Amino acid sequence: MPKNAKGYRRERQLLEKLVKEGFIVHRVAGSGMGQEAICDLVAVKDGKAQFIECKSRKRVYYTKENMEQLSTMVVAAKNCRAKPILAVKLNYKEWQIFDISKKIPKKVE
Repeated sequence: MPKNAKGYRRERQLLEKLVKEGFIVHRVAGSGMGQEAICDLVAVKDGKAQFIECKSRKRVYYTKENMEQLSTMVVAAKNCRAKPILAVKLNYKEWQIFDISKKIPKKVE
């Protein structure tokens, strides 16, 4: 299995969940692969946009690069009047959704 197959699968899973909730959702091409993509998904509902970064793993920890990416996304979302969202899928648990416009959670259980 390719290194990012699980991440891609989880992004698609969240995309489908959001579509069922009435959002229009676009998966960002090349997300996670370069400096240009600042988020994994862009979702819009009722004229309000969300920039969504998906994280999927056994437990959530943030590397320096993750924190920089999330901080960059927060700034970009603010400039676009969008809401920056961190969506976390820990193994065997439901999605946890965080509005990170004010604070990025240090620990997710």
